Amino acid sequence: MSGPVAKKRGGVKPKPVAATSPNGFPHSEHLTGLEFLRVMAKGQKKSCAAFHLYFMPAPEFQAGVVVARRLGGAVDRNRIKRVLREAIRLTRSILGQPCHLVLVARPGAERLDVETAKGSLSELCGSARLLEPART
Repeated sequence: MSGPVAKKRGGVKPKPVAATSPNGFPHSEHLTGLEFLRVMAKGQKKSCAAFHLYFMPAPEFQAGVVVARRLGGAVDRNRIKRVLREAIRLTRSILGQPCHLVLVARPGAERLDVETAKGSLSELCGSARLLEPART
């Protein structure tokens, strides 16, 4: 054999500790299976060029993102999901009431950047009156 051979070390690399920041999007705030369907079936809907926003009042904030296969390959779909989740994370702090949100990407979402997505989401939340405090 010619050339150096890498030696394996006996230790295991420590996993990085996830930073817990107040601006994170923790798993407890992700919608799951049946909750997606309930929000989409019983909630209200607003739309923009890049995505549909389904929403309904809830005791605590939760959100989810849906990207269909027809919008591209896995890499493209994952990028769209990252951009939309970041827009949710940045917009969540201005919501006046807890709610469940579902964003469904539309054709054209592949050209979105975070700032455009955040602006569109803020505008839709404003027209849906989600930025106002809940009336009690």
